[in-house]
Amino acid sequence: MASSNLIQFFSYAAIMASSIFIPLMAQRFGASPGVIGMVVGAFNAFYLFSSYLFGWLADKYGGKLILRLGLLLSVAFFASQVLAHDLFSLFIVRALAGAACGIFPAALAVYAYNEQKGKIGAFSGFGSLGWALGAIVAGLIVSNQAIFALSAVFFGLAFFISLQMEDQPKKQRSGGLLPFRLIKRNIRIYAPYFFRQLGAQAIWSIFPLYLVFTGADKLWIGIAYFINTGSQFFIMQYVERYRNLYLVNIGLLCSVVTFAGYALFPFLPVVLFLQLLLAFSFSTLQVGSIQELLGKNMEQSTAMSILNSISNFNAVIGPFMAGAILECGGFGGLMWLAAGISFIGLISFTTVFE
Repeated sequence: MASSNLIQFFSYAAIMASSIFIPLMAQRFGASPGVIGMVVGAFNAFYLFSSYLFGWLADKYGGKLILRLGLLLSVAFFASQVLAHDLFSLFIVRALAGAACGIFPAALAVYAYNEQKGKIGAFSGFGSLGWALGAIVAGLIVSNQAIFALSAVFFGLAFFISLQMEDQPKKQRSGGLLPFRLIKRNIRIYAPYFFRQLGAQAIWSIFPLYLVFTGADKLWIGIAYFINTGSQFFIMQYVERYRNLYLVNIGLLCSVVTFAGYALFPFLPVVLFLQLLLAFSFSTLQVGSIQELLGKNMEQSTAMSILNSISNFNAVIGPFMAGAILECGGFGGLMWLAAGISFIGLISFTTVFE
């Protein structure tokens, strides 16, 4: 099995397991919806800046050292989450964890693209399989401290695998820290991805609370996440054969339908079914976007870091938007807003599609 797939699997399992119950943990510490958004947003804000900076550095100096540094720091900072005992300490350790695990994803994606000869479906699928493992483990383990410790172990395994990775031929890459030409060249991917992820991240920041509202307990929350991410593992490896821009289009359309379904049918059995449609929508969008960016750009790590930064920028502002909407519109209002924003992404894609 490709080493990049295994690293993707263990690192995504660690991130998911540690993240899934953070909103509930913050709520137990007395956080309001707005403060929950701040805690969730801290992780994503530091991930954003770290991902962009180290993606650019990977293009400039090579990705293997960056990859190993990110994994090693993730071991330390994810383990430090066991020290969280109030809202302030939870905010700090989540920010540090976000900074650490933002270092390596762009470099890892480029390594996987070259290792697997231009196909990214299996690599992306193993990330989703890692999410699935993290979700089900988090649902089965009672103690948050045990979940954090296990996440550090997962990152440790990924780091040791990275020590066995072979060198790849270096390519000449150019580009500044603010690559406006690169953004303009790939606006057909970045613009719709931005809008879809803005709506999605607003939902994900409070999704465990929404699932409780539909009647789920902790185990069913884990199962709901597992249905989504486990299905992605198989879907991503199947859809990679289709045209990239077609995949992006169908992913945007299915996202609109999924988020509207959350608003119309807030019942656990229906939501569990919608998780399958969610899996298909994200699989097609993600595989199509990544393959298009890595196949069309010399500055591969930078192009990927921009995509990751878009997602995590939205993961910063999405929770704040979710907190504000929940105060006045409830879960239904938030789901309709996410569907509407994703529809804007669909329109923007058809506008720039050539």
